[in-house]
Amino acid sequence: MAHNTEHSLSWIRVGGVCGLLSIGAYLAAAFAPLPDTLSYAAAFAFGPLLAVGAAGLYHCLALSHRGPVVQVAAIAAIAGSVTVLIMLTTQQAILGMMKRVIAGASDPASADIYRKVADGLDAVHLGIDVAWDVLISIAVILFGIEMMRHPKFGRVMGMLGVVLGGLLLGFNLWYFPVPPATANSIDWGPFVALWMLVTFILLLRAVQWAREQD
Repeated sequence: MAHNTEHSLSWIRVGGVCGLLSIGAYLAAAFAPLPDTLSYAAAFAFGPLLAVGAAGLYHCLALSHRGPVVQVAAIAAIAGSVTVLIMLTTQQAILGMMKRVIAGASDPASADIYRKVADGLDAVHLGIDVAWDVLISIAVILFGIEMMRHPKFGRVMGMLGVVLGGLLLGFNLWYFPVPPATANSIDWGPFVALWMLVTFILLLRAVQWAREQD
């Protein structure tokens, strides 16, 4: 039993730190005026760091109640983390490649054709983006359900997760294939990111509680 608790403690510590780093990477890639290389590094680090954070959150919640809900939440979060890495690398590859092609066009007519091609290619990463939103929404909803009965997260955090995850999922499905922000609607992604930030802070604060579960 002591070995299992120590194993969970290690995951909770690493997951909390990596989870906070994932939110920092998300904010840096989205809002910080970074050189291209650093911006790519921040964007591409987001998914892998979030996957480790989700694993740590699973181990903490499972100490209170281990069952299919928290397990499916962890699977969806890790799958979503892989998907967002695929989406971001695909997005940046398309944007970078088409930017160079348009800049090297021999005449305005060719450049206009390349821009139309670029617009069509945007649908590729936008579709993968919706897949990421669906998976992370499911994870947030299910993690929220488990948080409601966990002593270190509580009903308020759990209900916020369910509501925000539901709004993110609903808006993306309603406006598909157009992103909600592009449709002049509300992008709930930043609100979910804020919820995750608080979640990972609470996760680190739960280390002492987890130690006492031995």
